[in-house]
Amino acid sequence: MYEITLDGESLTIDTLYHFCRAALDPKAKIKINFSAEAEARVSEAEKFVHTLAHSGDTVYGMNTGFGYFAKTRIDESQIETLQHNIIRSHAVGVGEELPRDVTLMLWMILLNSVCRGHRGLALSKLKSIARMLEAGILAPVPARGSVGASGDLAPTSHAVLATLGEGEATIPQGDAFVRMSAADALKKAGIEPIALGPKEGLCLINGTQLTAAFAVTLWHEASQLLATANLATAMSIEALRGSHHMTDEPLLREQRQEGTFACGTEIFSWIGGETEVSTSHADCGRVQDSYSLRCAPQVHGMVWEELQHTKVIIEREINNTSDNPLLFPDRELVIHGGNFHAIYPARVCDKLGMAITTLATISERRVNTAMRTEKSGLPTFLVENGGLNSGFMMVQVTSAALASECKSLCFPASVDSIPTNNDQEDHVSMGPGAGLKALQIASKVRYVLAIELLIAAQALDMLAPLKTSAKLEAVKAKIRTKVTYLKEDRFIGPDIEAVHGLVKGGELLE
Repeated sequence: MYEITLDGESLTIDTLYHFCRAALDPKAKIKINFSAEAEARVSEAEKFVHTLAHSGDTVYGMNTGFGYFAKTRIDESQIETLQHNIIRSHAVGVGEELPRDVTLMLWMILLNSVCRGHRGLALSKLKSIARMLEAGILAPVPARGSVGASGDLAPTSHAVLATLGEGEATIPQGDAFVRMSAADALKKAGIEPIALGPKEGLCLINGTQLTAAFAVTLWHEASQLLATANLATAMSIEALRGSHHMTDEPLLREQRQEGTFACGTEIFSWIGGETEVSTSHADCGRVQDSYSLRCAPQVHGMVWEELQHTKVIIEREINNTSDNPLLFPDRELVIHGGNFHAIYPARVCDKLGMAITTLATISERRVNTAMRTEKSGLPTFLVENGGLNSGFMMVQVTSAALASECKSLCFPASVDSIPTNNDQEDHVSMGPGAGLKALQIASKVRYVLAIELLIAAQALDMLAPLKTSAKLEAVKAKIRTKVTYLKEDRFIGPDIEAVHGLVKGGELLE
């Protein structure tokens, strides 16, 4: 059972990410709770909506059209139709479907925002949506079609459509997820479709929930990639018989950057002092190693800094109200503004995409060093009988291709803007584009690091009978359960995939 309590204030990246992973397991059960304080705030906002709906005042999205039609007044008798129409008309996404965990995360961020009491969704409908999610009912959501202001409208409309009993949904059934009409899915779960009241359609789709979900997912992946990069560096230092001094505490502290110290210390923790390998080259005469080894704490350290900074921004974003207009029942105020603009999570995605690309570019250089006898002291391309065998020649090329592609994806989406809605929405964040692009980068970086670990394991075996640290020997042993030593040329593609699987699952970090 995966259980979470939403209060609109204390949701964390880790709690959200791990809870939403349950959506990938058809046998997992989830439970969504709301704090008493959150329920009270939601109820007050609900009362205020009903007061406004019958006051005769003009309130955007409650009794007006949307966007360019903001000046078009809607008759009170058509308010419910208006709210249903915005969902139907805005569900225009295209392209690949979001993974189920990202769709659930979109929902959890949105529901947590409702808990702050400024959106106006009725408490009964908040709980009804929670029941649908607990039953595993999720609409297929196309990934493309949002510019990140006014909110992530198109993807969220697809998600909400299923709660109305329209469109399609996927639900768990046995060991798989089954696709059926949303109406049938709700009926199967014994849940009635939602009938939207004043402002409820708008409040359910406005906001930054998809861009924020991408940022949360990316942050978690980037954190794992950094930890893997520190491990891979430690293995490469030993495999290439590099100096341990680049992790000495006085050196690390003197740069006066927390990230350098954190990463340098973590790299050292894998090596753990002198080893048989390090002792064997104590008098080698090499003065300094190449930058890809010697500067790893500094390069990785800046990624660490980006993670610390962006965590604060993301956790603010997943505990905010990104709707428009906002309701303040205690002051009887309706305030129109731009909290739906996804520039904050968009910038986070761009920054983290660029940061983890740096992990790929420096990793590829360490792989390249391992290929060269004059640098590594090992056979060219780490294979015996070179010439007849090409060894890891082309594996380095794959690493280079991936690193280069990461660089090409680093143009920040959030510096772009394309006006929409007859120029009513004349500056947008391009947040979902930033998130999708950064997640592509993360996928490629994972392969680059997997290649470095594969190469380092080969190089360490070539140094036998010398041993590295107990921790690194254990990592190498895990790799060897999936991939054998390369004595002569074979089909290496599956080897890369096998180590990639270990990296993705986090098994090498345990």
